[in-house]
Amino acid sequence: MSKIIAKSIIFAGLTLLLFSCKASEPTGSAENNLYPYLEDQEVGFLDNNLTTKIDPQFKFVQTPIWPYTFSEGLAAVNFLGSIGYIDRNGSVAIEPQFDHAETFNEGTALVRVNMQYGFINREGDFIINPQFHKAGRFNEGLAPVKDHSNSSWRYINKKGELKISKQFLSAKNFSEGLALVQTPEHSEWGFINPDGEMIIAPQYEKAKSFSEGLAPVMLGFKQWGYINQNGAVIIESKFLEAYPFAENKAVVAMPVNEENLENKKYGYINRRGQFIVEPQYDRAFTFKSGRARIKKDGKFGYINERGQVIAEPIYDKAWDFNGNFALVKLGNKYGYINKQGVFALEPIS
Repeated sequence: MSKIIAKSIIFAGLTLLLFSCKASEPTGSAENNLYPYLEDQEVGFLDNNLTTKIDPQFKFVQTPIWPYTFSEGLAAVNFLGSIGYIDRNGSVAIEPQFDHAETFNEGTALVRVNMQYGFINREGDFIINPQFHKAGRFNEGLAPVKDHSNSSWRYINKKGELKISKQFLSAKNFSEGLALVQTPEHSEWGFINPDGEMIIAPQYEKAKSFSEGLAPVMLGFKQWGYINQNGAVIIESKFLEAYPFAENKAVVAMPVNEENLENKKYGYINRRGQFIVEPQYDRAFTFKSGRARIKKDGKFGYINERGQVIAEPIYDKAWDFNGNFALVKLGNKYGYINKQGVFALEPIS
C-alpha cells in the first residue's frame, strides 16, 4: 500500500495545479466518493485522494455488480456467491443472502432471492418480499414489476400495493414524471404519468425514457428524433440510433454511407440537434462528470466536452467517470485515470 500512498501524494499536488486551470469544468459530487480497487485479487476502497479508506478484504468476483458502487451509504458486494452490503467503513451492514442486488435508490434496493425479485430497506429488511419474475427499481415512488414469465407489467408503490393496474407488454422506470410503456394493442410505446394516465399516446415503434426534458423516439422512416413532454417533435428524425441526453449532449448514430445502413458511427449532438462531435466512433457512451467513454477498434478511451480525446482508446474495458476518476482495465489489471487522461493509480491486479 506504500506505493499507492506515495502516488496519491504526488497526484494530489498535480491535481491542485491542474484544478486551477480547469475550475470551469464539471467535477461531479466527488468529495465523498469511494473507489474500488484490486490488490492481490482482493477488493478495497480508496477515498477521493486515492488513499486507502477500506483495506482490501473482499474477494474479487467478476459479476454484473462490479465495480462495486456506494449509493446512499451502502455498496453491494459479492461474498463468494452471495451478495450483501457494506457500509463506508467496510463493515457488513446487510448480511450476504442475495443472488443479485442493486444499488440503493430512494431508500430501497432491488434484490433477488431464489430467482424472485423483492425490495429491501437500508436495514436489510424486506419491505416487499421476493415474489416477482422481473422488476425495476423504485424511482419517483413507483416500480415496474412482472409477476411471472407470461404476465404483464404493472406498477407498485413502496408498500407493495398495486398503484397502476393497467397491463403493459413492457414498462420502464419513471423519469421526470413520466414512464415509458409498451401497450398490448399494437406493441407501440407511449408515456404515462404516476396515475397511469397516458400523457403521450402510444405511437412509437421504439422509444427511450425522458432525460433533461427530451426523449428519443423512432419516428418516420425508422429514424430517431426527440420529443418534449408534450409530445412535440423538438429534434427531427434523422438518426439511425439515439440515446437520452446527459449534460446537454446525446449520443446518436449515423450511417457511414447510404449503401449500407448497418455500418454506422457514433457521435454527439447538442439540444438543437447539431453535431458537436462528428460520428466517428464504433460506440459512444453518455457524458458523466464532463467526460464520455468512446470505443474504437475494440478498445475504450475518453473524450472531453469539446470532443477532444483525453485518453486514447487503448483500454480493454472502461467505466464512466465517478467524480474525478474513471476505472479502466488493461489486460487483467485495473487502475484509475484522472480527467486529463493520466494514470492516477497505475493498473494493479
